[in-house]
Amino acid sequence: MRDYLNPLFTLVVIAVMAWRCATDGEVAATRLDGWLLTLCVVGLIVNGALSLARALTRRPSLMLVIWAVIYLVLGCCAWSMRFISPEEEEALYVEQRSASQVDPLALDAEGESLFTRAAALGKVRDVEHILNTASPTADQIARAALRAAENNHIHVLQTLAKSGLSATASVDGLPLLHAAAQNGACEAMDWLILSGARANERDASGSTALIQATLSESLPAVKLLLERGADPKLRDEEGKRALDYARSPEMAELLTPTLPAS
Repeated sequence: MRDYLNPLFTLVVIAVMAWRCATDGEVAATRLDGWLLTLCVVGLIVNGALSLARALTRRPSLMLVIWAVIYLVLGCCAWSMRFISPEEEEALYVEQRSASQVDPLALDAEGESLFTRAAALGKVRDVEHILNTASPTADQIARAALRAAENNHIHVLQTLAKSGLSATASVDGLPLLHAAAQNGACEAMDWLILSGARANERDASGSTALIQATLSESLPAVKLLLERGADPKLRDEEGKRALDYARSPEMAELLTPTLPAS
């Protein structure tokens, strides 16, 4: 019977780790499998130590050493999986608070709401829930869309578009396209342009999305804007073009061929 315990216990641990990966981000599952992984870690370390001790004190056994190594390696893997990332932690916070009686549109000390934070994290289900239950205004939807655009969450943008979001919307003079360009969010930029955003639109300071993408040093974002019709000859209020903000030879080369000879 003892010969079957090691493989059986190993399979149980692997199953729990696989379940942790499959349920990543789910509130109930994360709490439950966190405890299971903790128990697995304890069991792995104890069994690994006992196997190693038996191999060293009783009689030399290659199999015992192998099982000790397997236990300790799996224990380290399970321990690392026990913890969630800061992004997941914030997402769980949003989900938990969204299910409570707290106003999801109320602003906190940082000027953010559960609605905008959910959009920034790409939590489509939370965004849909808030849209259906809290009835946010057009300005609140635009602010959530700004956070989604910054973080390249096109599924959130598509969800907000079903509730009246316009791709040409802006927040405090900053168009959604510019917010995406500032962060090199290419998928969001492409979706916004295909949905009606103007590639050469200016923000409140006269800057274009191409200038913002150049400042972010995102070659893919600059290339995408050029392909979508952005004009590199346009200047901001300081009289500078996108090329004037290029900080690398690659960026300058990307912008230079499209300029007229002078």
